[in-house]
Amino acid sequence: MVGRTRRLNRLFVSEQKRCLMSPLDHGGWLGPVKGIDRPQAITEAVIAGGANALLISPGFYKAVAPVIPPSVAVVLRISLTAGLSQQGTQESPIASLETALRMAADAIAISVFFGRAGDIEIYRWLADLIDASQRYDLPVVAEMMPPGDRSYEAEAIAHAARIGMEIGADAVKTNFSGDVESFRQVVQAVPVPLIIAGGPSQGDSHSTVTMVKDAVAAGAAGVAIGRRVWQAADPAAVTAEIHQALFA
Repeated sequence: MVGRTRRLNRLFVSEQKRCLMSPLDHGGWLGPVKGIDRPQAITEAVIAGGANALLISPGFYKAVAPVIPPSVAVVLRISLTAGLSQQGTQESPIASLETALRMAADAIAISVFFGRAGDIEIYRWLADLIDASQRYDLPVVAEMMPPGDRSYEAEAIAHAARIGMEIGADAVKTNFSGDVESFRQVVQAVPVPLIIAGGPSQGDSHSTVTMVKDAVAAGAAGVAIGRRVWQAADPAAVTAEIHQALFA
């Protein structure tokens, strides 16, 4: 367990044991859209703003490795959405545990979008990976998303996150329910670190900072905010605002 503890301590930092993860993994789904069309530039920006972890794919990691300092954790996404495919409603496996170990990743991430075709197959793969990861002390971040028509319902979020906890994920990434009290119930029901997703850009940083403060007040252990950051005019500045809210 020494290796797992060491890796998790790189992911959840400071006395508060919190994580500011920058997800730069949207390229397979959305394509090289503005904001992530220059991998090294956006990586340097979020690190300058205070991100202590990156959520990235194997190919993206290779492209930006020279600008990632040793202090920044790498969460390697080993499932990815094929955005050009008509069947690309669920993520597909793209790499293995061995890939993550060879690339010295601090954790792996896999997503399950419940309510979409193929959810049970990707769920089974995730469960197998969690079981296999025990041999290598490699933490698993499970992105557990409720059905689309219930994306921000606390009960559905708690259920999706609880499935991730039940199968042994070290941390769960999921949606924020929108208010402190309802998400506090999610945190209490799912006793592993919860990292909230940012969702679509809201056009200003105020709503993002408010969401971060509310999530922390409810007991969230971290945030993984992508589009709200890299679609902003100044990603480094928005990341710095998030950092201040998260680690205040």
